[in-house]
Amino acid sequence: MELKISNKTIVRVVLIGAALVLALQAVGLLKTQLIWVLSAFFLAVALEPAVSRLSKYMPGKGRGLSVALVLAAVLGLLSFIVVALVPPFASELYHLVSNLPDAYSDFAKANPSLGALVETTLNTDNATSALRQFSNQLLSFGGSAVGVVKSIFGGLLAIITTLLLTFFMVLEGPTWSRRIWNQVSREHRAKYQPLVKQLQGTVTGFVGGITLTASIAATASSIMLLVLGAPYALALGLLVGVVAFIPMVGATVAGILVTSAVLVFKGLTAALIMAGFFLLYQMLENYFLQPMIFSKTLEVSPLIVFLSLIIGASLAGFVGALVAIPAAASAMILLKFYLRERDNNDDDDDKPAAKEAKAGLT
Repeated sequence: MELKISNKTIVRVVLIGAALVLALQAVGLLKTQLIWVLSAFFLAVALEPAVSRLSKYMPGKGRGLSVALVLAAVLGLLSFIVVALVPPFASELYHLVSNLPDAYSDFAKANPSLGALVETTLNTDNATSALRQFSNQLLSFGGSAVGVVKSIFGGLLAIITTLLLTFFMVLEGPTWSRRIWNQVSREHRAKYQPLVKQLQGTVTGFVGGITLTASIAATASSIMLLVLGAPYALALGLLVGVVAFIPMVGATVAGILVTSAVLVFKGLTAALIMAGFFLLYQMLENYFLQPMIFSKTLEVSPLIVFLSLIIGASLAGFVGALVAIPAAASAMILLKFYLRERDNNDDDDDKPAAKEAKAGLT
């Protein structure tokens, strides 16, 4: 049997392939800007309920003033964190990295068996020298003064752009939503509006929930470090808070890093106590905090969470890992909705056939 492919089909396949290649190249070139837009979108969805509630109390129910007040509150919180916490955090982090090689050298001399185990694990003859080289690389990460200034302005540009995008997305969101729903029939509107509301609730619940759990993790870790008398408690506690924004694995990774630092600076007993604290906290988070906070918004298996984290982090770093969880939860909601609709359609198709069969029997 001879296979015939028309010239029209060949041209169509070539054009689709070329468009796909160009789209992938465009994504690669605009990766940073796309991350800004994606971050602004999720932030806008998360802030929408607060803006809607606040606008009810504004003169004339003005939405613009509500958006400005909510964003001002978010910006004020970020400014407080930057002014109050970043300088001591940066100072403690600098001293932590600077003193780590000497602290490890003292630790290895006091615990030669553990020092030998570390060198065997790291596959090096001199772990202190390797740590010193790693420390120097971290301290010189900023590079020249010009590089530091460029990094600062680049970060400010990203923050300002993301906030502006968020402002306009939240401000014009209802208008665009009405325009889209007006193009949809009343029957489909009744079907899909609850779905969209559920998707929005997933993103909003995730942002609020992950912020709360990360804050609890940072506060509890800082208090435990202070109780143990560990140095650099603020820096290590904030490190826990930042890493804990990554669900499922964040607290575990933070626990390993912080426990290792406590082992080097305070010794084996304090490290064992810190490890026990993180094990207890992980159990509390897994079996109490996360079910209580995320039970109504995130219904995703651990495997899907882990795979989405890997994909998100590889595509867009920390932001990608953060966005991956609500994206995966939204995808699961859409899949369940599709399967439910398909089953309902199959049932509707079976009803006439059943009636015909019954009529034939009578």
